[in-house]
Amino acid sequence: METGQVCYKIAGRDAGGCCVILEVIDKNYVTIDGETRRKKCNIKHLEPINVKIKADKNTSKEEILKLLEKQELIKIKKQKIIKNANSKTKSGKKS
Repeated sequence: METGQVCYKIAGRDAGGCCVILEVIDKNYVTIDGETRRKKCNIKHLEPINVKIKADKNTSKEEILKLLEKQELIKIKKQKIIKNANSKTKSGKKS
């Protein structure tokens, strides 16, 4: 495992999420970020894939998510709220 390696979490609360290794702490632990929050993670909880990106411990979360989206590994869900004036009125209103 090395810096910039893209992985999937296979254990814990973030299982199934895509992440990037930002720093190798020792032989058992790395720092990750991506669809998960930035944190220390046991390498036994990661499944590496054959993709690497240019990222290190100084890379921001937004940049990491953009790089992962560019590689089509994740799709950021953008929610748009459309307010409809007609939905606020009640149809059964007495005159």
